[in-house]
Amino acid sequence: VPVAVTTTTTTTPAVSSTASQSRPEYNLSSYPERTVKLVDFSNKVYIAPLTTVGNLPFRRILKEYGADITCGEMAMANNIVSGQASEWALMKRHASEDCFGVQVAGGYADTMSLTSRILENEVQSDFVDLNSACPIDLVCNRGCGSALMTKSNRLFEILDAMTSQLPSRSVTIKIRTGWNEKAPIAHELIPQMQSRFNNKLSAIMLHGRSRLQRYSKLANWDYILQAAQAQNPSLRRIPVIGNGDILSWEDWQHHQHMLEDNLHSVAQRSASLTHTGAHTTELAGATVDEVEGDAGKEVLGLCNCAMLARGALIKPWLPQEIKEQRVIDIPATERLDILRKFCNYGLEHWGSDQQGVNNTRRFLLEWMSFLHRYVPNGILSQPYAQGMNQRPPQYFGRSDLETLLSSPSSADWIKVSEMFLGPVGKDY
Repeated sequence: VPVAVTTTTTTTPAVSSTASQSRPEYNLSSYPERTVKLVDFSNKVYIAPLTTVGNLPFRRILKEYGADITCGEMAMANNIVSGQASEWALMKRHASEDCFGVQVAGGYADTMSLTSRILENEVQSDFVDLNSACPIDLVCNRGCGSALMTKSNRLFEILDAMTSQLPSRSVTIKIRTGWNEKAPIAHELIPQMQSRFNNKLSAIMLHGRSRLQRYSKLANWDYILQAAQAQNPSLRRIPVIGNGDILSWEDWQHHQHMLEDNLHSVAQRSASLTHTGAHTTELAGATVDEVEGDAGKEVLGLCNCAMLARGALIKPWLPQEIKEQRVIDIPATERLDILRKFCNYGLEHWGSDQQGVNNTRRFLLEWMSFLHRYVPNGILSQPYAQGMNQRPPQYFGRSDLETLLSSPSSADWIKVSEMFLGPVGKDY
């Protein structure tokens, strides 16, 4: 996947020396002046960071089904600095990941400054993503994840630290609509980030739910558009990538049509005002033709990147569906081959000893807790719009294998794992 490069010269200040705890010997030497690479997400399929399940073997599968950009699982800054091996493993890149990012969570600028310098010198990635969206209590209680949205000054200090210590890497940020759905704040944060980090952020990923909503209710794509439009039209608009509830290419198409309808309304309003000698600040005088289609989304700060999360866990072939704009009915035998391939990749990544087998089985079972929710299109007598948060209907498949793969029972998932990884212990 080609990566667009915007050259912005930057110099690097000295790293903060606050973190004095014992840690491995990292390369913290000063580096020469470099150029920032702004990653182009437009017209790409991006697999969002997925804690626990978005591991390297899983991402290899997604690359084979057409994903353009991938990102490692969320890593905690303190654990990176202390050299925790399990945290460093989250940032390992496979050769097939030609555009790859790492995601970091941290609550303080000094720690994130040191972490960023370590990443600059020690980790191979195209971009570093700041997690300001994780809703988990354990993360938020440390002042990380979604908690950063409630402390905008600290958030901007962290972005300052990251962009200064990552002179050759692009920086992105993932946020939510706010802490509470009744008081969204993303539309206030985005223009502030646009003003302060205009040529330093490649994209802002906006999950269409609040922290308190977590993953319940539907993602608010109307608000995603509103937040993207809040940017200053006189400055470069940072691409805003919407995220939430994409389980099929029809879902993606529906969101795009909704955005285009909104764009058309804004364009018509702009044209009407232009006749009176006025113009809208939304479009900064752009014409109707200039706001149609993908170009119009860019005018309003939106990016037509398809950012996939849980949908890719349920249907790993979803990138191919979106690119080919068709429903793909994957037969049970091919779905089983996906699991076989995952196990092979897992043993290659985690090792073929007992610990490696255990890790591979653990993450396979984690993934199957999502995979079993897929409802094959070919068994349906009429179209069924499967919702992300809906319990899938139970059904008898076209074969015993298809029925087995649809089972919500963890005992059946274990049976599938034994096909590739051998029997489990009596007390498993």
